[in-house]
Amino acid sequence: MDAFTSLSTQLRGPTPDGLRELSDEELADLAAAVADARHRQAAALSEAGDRALSHIPRLLRGPIKRVVR
Repeated sequence: MDAFTSLSTQLRGPTPDGLRELSDEELADLAAAVADARHRQAAALSEAGDRALSHIPRLLRGPIKRVVR
């Protein structure tokens, strides 16, 4: 898979044609940055969900987690 295709996969949508002007190394760096940002975002969302559940009585947390996730 070439670097542009890899970036397109990471972006999960249309990739601006202007990005074709970047070198393969720059495209690979950008794809890695997007992947890293997605991982950090997922971790932050998970943490926020756990914090939100901390406001719910302990007996209800398990059933609510199963329904929400």
